[in-house]
Amino acid sequence: MCDHFGIPLLFGMAAFAQDYANVEVPIGYSYMGFTPYHNSVVSPFSLNGGAGGIIVWVNHLLGIQGEMNGYANLTKTFAFPPGFISLCPAGCNVTADGSMFTYNAELVFKYRSEHFEPFAETMLGGAHSNVYRNLVTACQLSCNTTARPDNKGWDFVVGGGFDIPVSKSFAIRPVQFDYVLTRFGNQLGGGNNSQHNFRYQAGIVFRFR
Repeated sequence: MCDHFGIPLLFGMAAFAQDYANVEVPIGYSYMGFTPYHNSVVSPFSLNGGAGGIIVWVNHLLGIQGEMNGYANLTKTFAFPPGFISLCPAGCNVTADGSMFTYNAELVFKYRSEHFEPFAETMLGGAHSNVYRNLVTACQLSCNTTARPDNKGWDFVVGGGFDIPVSKSFAIRPVQFDYVLTRFGNQLGGGNNSQHNFRYQAGIVFRFR
């Protein structure tokens, strides 16, 4: 009798273990609330863009993901007071464009059920922003500076969200919240400074078996 019950149970466990996508491709909208190092002078601002990635699942719980995010240019006025560690020792107001691009590798942990799949992630990678270079260009007419900013830094991300399965090949991702630490080191901020940022993402997930 045990054999009669044991065989179907083993087949059921094997079916569950394989009833997940081998590869997932999430794409969608990405919002970042960026907080500059000297946020008492330069207030936090919003970045809007898109996100995409690919996840290879090692098993039904653990996946490895490569992710890229791009945020469109924005135009912002920066007000630097006298004596501030910046381009303008005497103080000045300058307007410059800025954009950001991030690229990360990460581990993803997901709990799977029929209607709800929460996940957590942690990732490390790099970030690129042209805002410092553009500030140098904008300030050259009003400031005497020899600053040569570094537009590249690194970032660390931790967060999570959930997916809603629609079919075996498609899911909706309504919510993903992340803490994003970026480190841009350059003369404008006085060294290797940290920016503690917030990120929200949402989109769709294509699944391949």
